[in-house]
Amino acid sequence: MADRMAPDDVLRACGYLEAVWREDAASMAALLDHGPAETSTPVLVTQLGDNIMQLLLPSRFGIHDGLSPQELQDAAETMHADPAVRVSKILIETLKEIAPTASPAQSETIARAVLSYIILIGDATPETLLPLLAHLRESTLQRIGGKAP
Repeated sequence: MADRMAPDDVLRACGYLEAVWREDAASMAALLDHGPAETSTPVLVTQLGDNIMQLLLPSRFGIHDGLSPQELQDAAETMHADPAVRVSKILIETLKEIAPTASPAQSETIARAVLSYIILIGDATPETLLPLLAHLRESTLQRIGGKAP
């Protein structure tokens, strides 16, 4: 299971994904800048991608609260045997290897991989991707008691 991300980290990852989607080079560069004690943006984007994967995949296989132990086991076995799930895990593991030392160009590639993943595996479309990221950002702001812009 992916670690729960700090709200500021979710906001930075969402901001970077939005900047990449909009091809806003100035915002991308600003969001890659971080202090020595801060986690790098490509690592945060990868963590967010992992969290999104772990939210999307189980529901696609009917895994939800209320299943009997046998139903849960059957659904989990089906999910883990699915080629898309296995490829998803390989994608995230690959991004995790690249992210800690990613150059700006590699950081953009990581973000584009996560964005493409959200579109291909989730219900997002190119038209709904930015509103989806805005919703995630607003939910995060609400979680920390802030106000959505």
